Parts: sequence; C-alpha cells; structure tokens
Amino acid sequence: MKKRYLIILILFTLILIILGGSVKAASFKITASKTNVSPNETFSISVGGDCIGRVNISVTNGTASTSSVWVEQNYQTVNIKAGGSGSVTITATPTAGFSDADANEYKPGSRSVKVTIVSPNTSTPSEKPNTKPGNSGNNNNTNSNIKNPVKNEQTVTEEKSSNNLLSSLSINSGILTPNFDANVSEYSVDLSKGIKTISISAESQDSKARIEGTGEIELKPGENLIDIKVIAENNEERIYKIKAYAYEEPEVYLKYKNKEIGVLKSLRNVTIPDGFNKKEHTVNDKIINIFENEKFSIIYGVDSEENNNFYIIDTERNECTSKIIPITIANRFFYLIDLDEEKEGFEISKITIDSKEIAGYKFKEGFEDYFLIPVINKDGEKIEYLYEEKEGTLQIYSGCAPINYNDYEELLKNTNNKQIIIYILSGFLVLSIIVIGFLLLKQRREEVDEEVH
Repeated sequence: MKKRYLIILILFTLILIILGGSVKAASFKITASKTNVSPNETFSISVGGDCIGRVNISVTNGTASTSSVWVEQNYQTVNIKAGGSGSVTITATPTAGFSDADANEYKPGSRSVKVTIVSPNTSTPSEKPNTKPGNSGNNNNTNSNIKNPVKNEQTVTEEKSSNNLLSSLSINSGILTPNFDANVSEYSVDLSKGIKTISISAESQDSKARIEGTGEIELKPGENLIDIKVIAENNEERIYKIKAYAYEEPEVYLKYKNKEIGVLKSLRNVTIPDGFNKKEHTVNDKIINIFENEKFSIIYGVDSEENNNFYIIDTERNECTSKIIPITIANRFFYLIDLDEEKEGFEISKITIDSKEIAGYKFKEGFEDYFLIPVINKDGEKIEYLYEEKEGTLQIYSGCAPINYNDYEELLKNTNNKQIIIYILSGFLVLSIIVIGFLLLKQRREEVDEEVH
C-alpha cells in the first residue's frame, strides 16, 4: 500500500514539474553596453524582455535618441549620449497597458542602470600603474599600463554615433504636410502668391550630426524639390525631402463679364468634376488645360480677388460665360451657375444648404420657405429648381408659384363658389335676354296690329 502511495506522489510531482516548466515567467530589464564612458560619449542600452508594451525612457545627466520604445517579447536598443562628468542614469518605465506574453497585466515597475563617466586622464582601478621604487620591471609595467587609456580612446572612436534623425524641421512660410515626425522623411507645402523664397530650419537629435540643405532657398514657379541631408557622426546619411509648390502666375487671361479670369496651371488639390476629360486648348499661342464632356467645356481659374473656381468656356470666342460650382442638393448633383441680374417676381438672396452658402432667388411676396436655384446638369441643360427649406426637397420650377394643400383646398373652394356664382349670373343673364326678347316681340306685334286697324 505504501508503495502505491509513493508511486502516486512521484507521478503528481512530475505533473507539477511539467506544468510548472510550461509556464513562462514574464521579465523586464535594462542593460547598458558599457559600465564606464568618456565625457559626452555615446553608448547604447537595451530594454525589454518577455513582455509587451510601451516603455518610456528618461535620462539623468545625458540625452536619449528617443523618449520611448515599443517592446514585444524582445529587446530594443536606444542610443544614449553621456554628460560631461559624474554618472549618467537611464530609467525605463513601462506605461499603462503593459502585459506579459499571454496578455496578462504586468506591472514590473521601473528599471534603471547607471554608467560612470570617466575622464581620459583618470585611471580606473584596473588601470592603476605599479610604481614601487627600485623595480625596473615595474617601470616596464607602468609604460604598458599608460598605453591602456590610448586603447580605450581608440575603442570610443570606433563606436561613433549612427543617429541621423532630426529633432525639429520648420519653415517660415506655409505649413508642412504632414506635421513633422522624425521618422517621416517626405513633406509638402503650398505657398501663397508673391512668395519667392523659403527659409528652412532644422535641428538634429545628436549634436555630433551635421545638417546640410537648410537656410534660405530661392523658389521657381511650380514644384520645388528641397533635400535636407543629416549626416551622423559615423557618416551614415538620412535625407528629408520637402516639395514646395510656389504660385504660378497665369499666362492666359480670359474675359468674363467685366472681369478677367487667369487660367491656373497647377491643379494640385483640385478635384475635376466627374465626366470631364482633360484636354489641351490654345489661346493666343499659349496652351492651357480645359476639361470637356459631351455638352460643354470648363477651365479652372482665379479672379482678381484670388478666388479659385471652375468656369464654362466658349472655346470659339475664348471667353468665360459662367462660373460653375459643383454641388449636391437633396442627393442630386448639379452645377450652380451665375444669376441673372433681375428676375420678375423675385429678388436675389442667399441660403445655406448643408453648410454651403448658395446664391439664388427669393419670392418678393410670400412663399418664405421656397428658394429658386438655377443650375445646369451634367448634360449642360439649364434647369430652375424650387428648394423647400423646411423639408429640404427639390422640384422643377414650372413658372407657377408653389402652393400647399390647405391653400389649394381654400383656392378650390373659392373657385367652386365663384363658378356657382358665374353659373347663376349666366342663367340670370340668359333669362333676362329671353324676357327682353319676348317683350320686344310682343311690342312689335302690338305695333303691327295698330297699323292694320
């Protein structure tokens, strides 16, 4: 019986050992590549372990190449630049949401590592020379020990920083797109009319890195490609690119009413209306871009107040006939067009539809909820729509004033009453004519009888 219990106990112990061996404990630590460094020397630290999450990096008496890293069951390397003296302390602190490999919450707390900053003229304990008097052999040892600092200096020189990231990048005109991020290398900027130069400023994360390509840059009209080169201490290069789009003065101006519209060359950030195809068109020996569908052609131009819009162009006379604005109202797509100066029964007004201000016509009297909007459709047909403001509905304007059902019933009632009155009056008129005719006929007979007698 005892033997049986012993066997069960051994099996139970083995199961516990197996299960215990399959559980992988979470871990988190930080280590430095060196224990001693020279003043302002750059070295590296490794942070991570069997854990997942973001770790914030803070440094006392030094600077780090990044303020945080993401670890995912691995170790991340961060470059550290030491201060001038004393020691540099690096602390790694896990942020909220840190977990072990099984996604269980893991709160290991902060980890720190300290590195001593040693002056090149200061010997470490292992480097102290043996200077006992009267021993010539010790003199040789002293000479050998003196060479050790030189070897250490050579090692430091070989481990030059590879940090070629910028800490900032800015311009004096316009706005960089996207916002600056040290790990994003391509940017663009659209510049306003009149800007001929742009000044670029940049700072590197590592003070030993060199920057080329900053300062004041002269611009040509249109696209300008600007490279900012960052060269690390170990000569590794990184290039940040800026595409600066300078305003291009129109070469062709077209008549539009009493104005002139400049045809823009650049179509950056311009959405061409659906159904239009790009085509080249010649005006006064200059080539411009026009966009045409089966019914009409348009250009993209700027007026004297620097407002950009699409305009319908008469390609035979090379004139703009109307400004058009693509818009969707009540799920219908149209082009808003110019208003006539006067329209009988209406006055020019504006209304806001879907946060867009639209010019159109209001009835001079009554029908306050209705707004007349002249548009053209994709086929180039001019149509007038009545927009009902309360319900947000559209209906084709037939030339008649709108009327609701209650007003229609009242009108119908009044119409019926009028018709009854008309019928009565008509009957009375007919009866009067008959009576008058009868009286006239009777009088005529009496006159004839008198003549006979």
